[in-house]
Parts: sequence; structure tokens; C-alpha cells
Amino acid sequence: MNWWLLKYENEFKEAIDQTTCKKWAKWFYKGEHPYPCVCPHRDNICVFIDLYRELDRLTQIQRMENFFEECFNKFQSIKDSKEMIISWMKEIRPTISNIYLTLDKNENLKVRFFNSDPIVEVNINKNDYKYTLLCLDIFNYNMYVRGF
Repeated sequence: MNWWLLKYENEFKEAIDQTTCKKWAKWFYKGEHPYPCVCPHRDNICVFIDLYRELDRLTQIQRMENFFEECFNKFQSIKDSKEMIISWMKEIRPTISNIYLTLDKNENLKVRFFNSDPIVEVNINKNDYKYTLLCLDIFNYNMYVRGF
């Protein structure tokens, strides 16, 4: 992914100025949050920008894998203590609340854009996110199932 992002970085920046809706320019130059596209059929330039942004986001998450490995190892040592789990959750909550990874029904990590023609789908090696996914599962289980 990093290679692809580097290869298309200039095209990405040029594409931002070429979009007709200008939402990407507002995001890139002014820091405004880009809302999801509601166009019935997306412009290929917008699909490219969205794909680039999503892959860039995934590489940033992947860089945190060592952090999540440490978090997972810490959890393994405290998993029998409700108080320690709650403390662990408080520690990682600020980081984990900014991360979302979606697995499909077959437990594959994918990036998909349905309102493009053709539908854009990229398979991501979920092994690169092993500890991130484990920590997300542990956090969500303890938060929403156990109610910690």
C-alpha cells in the first residue's frame, strides 16, 4: 500500500483540484470534514481520492500495530481483574476510538465503494492488523457485552 500511495501521491493532489463538487479541496486546503458522497453515480476522480484517503488511513493504523501488540500483551497479563481491564480500556480508549476497521461476512478486511462504476473493492491483508483487530475485539466485547 505504501508503494501505491507514493506512486500516486501527485495524481492525488492534482485530482483534488479537478473535482466538480470541490468538497475535497475544502477538506485538503481548509481542513473541513468531507461528508460521504451522496451522488447516485460517483465521478471516477472522487472514487480515486476516496480510495487514496482510505488506503492512507489504513497505513497510518498499520503503523500503530506495535502499540496494539503491547496493549494486547498487557491485557493478557491483567485479563482476570475487572479493575485492571477498566483501567486498560481507559488507557487505550482515546486511540481506539479513532480507529475503525470493517470485516466482511467472511472475516476479510476490505475497502469498498459501491456507488462507483465498476464497484471498487480492495482486499487488505488483515494479518498486518492482527493486534489492532484483537484489541478492537477485546475493547468492544468488554465495553458493549460486559458493560465495563
